Amino acid sequence: MENDQNNNYQNNYNTEIREYGEDELKIIEEGKVQIKFPDFDKVSSDAPVFYNPRMEFNRDNSILALQAYQREVDRDINICDLFGGSGIRGIRYKKEIDGVGDVSINDISPLANEFTRINAELNDVEVEIDQREANNELRSNMGRFDVIDIDPFGTPSPFVDSAGYNLKRDSLLCLTATDTSCLCGTYEEPCIRKYNAQPYKSEYCHENGIRILIGFAALTLAKYQKYIEVKMSHSSEHYMRTYLKVRKGSKATDESLKNIGYIAHCKHCLYRSEYKGLASSIPEFCPECGEKLIVAGPMWLGPVQNEEFIDSMI
Repeated sequence: MENDQNNNYQNNYNTEIREYGEDELKIIEEGKVQIKFPDFDKVSSDAPVFYNPRMEFNRDNSILALQAYQREVDRDINICDLFGGSGIRGIRYKKEIDGVGDVSINDISPLANEFTRINAELNDVEVEIDQREANNELRSNMGRFDVIDIDPFGTPSPFVDSAGYNLKRDSLLCLTATDTSCLCGTYEEPCIRKYNAQPYKSEYCHENGIRILIGFAALTLAKYQKYIEVKMSHSSEHYMRTYLKVRKGSKATDESLKNIGYIAHCKHCLYRSEYKGLASSIPEFCPECGEKLIVAGPMWLGPVQNEEFIDSMI
């Protein structure tokens, strides 16, 4: 019965694709690929989003980062694009990066997957197209991927645990978060709910947000005796992005977690200090002026960039 329902669902979407006229489809070029997708201005205002031109820099940067990682590990790498959309990210990975093995492009939407198939054929690349709930995709492929790229709408937090379960030694976890308003502290409760951390809106809130995101990933992966080495992080436009090399070992994981901690900030005199350790003792009042301190965290207090890795991208 479930297979029949899925087949009917797929057939309905295939019919929808065939009903698009040529004037309702457009082809764009990005990097070395061409992508065909609906011209939403001509179709409808509520058409599903498959291609976001504002994320082109993200994809360009990702290709450089994954190529640097591939050279570092010196083997063919298998890649999972967990939220495929039009397929442009995964197709570019397959087309533009040397030393790529399998590329799995996953999306829960049958329509998105059909456009991924069309675009893979358009660019003459072979990719695997999966239609699973994102956590199911990761937990069904334990140890298969060298790179897991999680680039959702909103927070990646519901998928980090499954990524930690999946990832093998010396793999790469790429995370994008577009819920910057909570990570930056504009809305505190969603950050506490999604990342188990207290944010603080300040002149350095974007760095704090990235550190909260990385800290959440580090704590989540630690339960699998896995720890992170941050390769690169950046905040651009409406999103934050980080690249984490994942390693294994209980003692090294314990040592890595010493980079988790808090920032204390005084709004009155601008004093600030960091306190490493998940259970750190943090003073309530500013040692300089005596005003009450604001505390943000837990977050990652270790390096958020690796100069050698970034140099190898250029």
